[in-house]
Amino acid sequence: MNFEWFFSKKTVWEDCRKNKTLRTIVIITQTTIISGLIISLLTFSIGFGFKEIIKDKLLNVRGQILIQKKNSKTIFPFSSRIKKNFFNKKFFKSDLVKQIHGISENNVIISTNKKIDRYIFKGLYEDYNPAFFKYFLIKKNVLPKKLLCNQNVLLSKKVSLSLGLNVGSNLRIDFLSFGQKKNPIFLKKKFTISGLYETGIPEFDNVYIIGNIKSIQKIYDGQKKDLVEKLEIFVSYENLKKEIFKKSPKEFLVQNIKSNHDLIKWINIFDINIIVISLIIFASVTINMVVFILILLLERIRTIGILKTLGAENQVIHKIFLFYIAQILIPSLIIGNSIGITLLVLQKKFHLISLNKTQYFVDFVPIYINIFHFIIINLSIVFICFITIFFPSLFFIKKTNPIKVIEFE
Repeated sequence: MNFEWFFSKKTVWEDCRKNKTLRTIVIITQTTIISGLIISLLTFSIGFGFKEIIKDKLLNVRGQILIQKKNSKTIFPFSSRIKKNFFNKKFFKSDLVKQIHGISENNVIISTNKKIDRYIFKGLYEDYNPAFFKYFLIKKNVLPKKLLCNQNVLLSKKVSLSLGLNVGSNLRIDFLSFGQKKNPIFLKKKFTISGLYETGIPEFDNVYIIGNIKSIQKIYDGQKKDLVEKLEIFVSYENLKKEIFKKSPKEFLVQNIKSNHDLIKWINIFDINIIVISLIIFASVTINMVVFILILLLERIRTIGILKTLGAENQVIHKIFLFYIAQILIPSLIIGNSIGITLLVLQKKFHLISLNKTQYFVDFVPIYINIFHFIIINLSIVFICFITIFFPSLFFIKKTNPIKVIEFE
């Protein structure tokens, strides 16, 4: 057996049992390492959990870019097929674009016994971004393929409550149009509520009614098929700040959705929080380890003197102190990882900690478990522990005079 490891193993716990001061500092050091490890694991998992859920969910609420024709006098200025025949080839760097969908948005009025208010009817084709229905649809009474078929519409949970309606209820919607003399005309149409959605974003949930774009086409331009008012462009988070156009589409108006800037700010906040909390934890561990090694060296100065007198080299004594740290560190890492991972798994599976969905866009604390993050955190703590003891202990051992130490004792 390695002498240095054997010596450290036999003496460290015996010294702690006999020496109350050393025992106290060992307990404090282990507690600091355990708590620092747990907080770091939680910080990384929760921070990246929010980042992932924001990227996965909020980027699918609606397209990040809207394109419509300038100075168009018609409600449906161009064919939706233009996205395949024109935009991809002429304007877009296609590798940066995830999806392109033709849509229409129209102001409508809905009146029930409980409420009369203005909303936005968003007309979609059946192949519209499937992730929207995957993440935000919370209730339905038809097959997914029929959600927007015929005269079916989707309401947000909040709008359905305010109107006193539910899935399966009939709904009359008044579409606003203007006659030849620019007089307002209301075109009434009956719909059936086929499902409810909830995004957690008030500016979307409060106003949007989602239906089939063909319903709007029949109301405004009954003879025109496959026409859209706007093109909605979906990109990934990594491409939000990139220029996706090969050239400027001068005849079209390009609009970046304002919420994307808020999205970038949100994600940047999580990055900053992760960095700041990690630095605080690592600083705390560093300070605690420095105090621990100073006390340990002073407590073990007589042992250093005796070992030197017996002919032990500085490197051998130095290894003994490094193994002292290993004896303290290994149990701390095992306990810290066990507690931290257990808490993360429980939260991920049972959603024990809930949130206000209106403020945080999700109703529970999201967890993102990444083994690579765990390895980095553990290696960082191990590195800090050993680097803080390596040079001070080496310097102290070299400067210790065994004769003076023994005489002093």
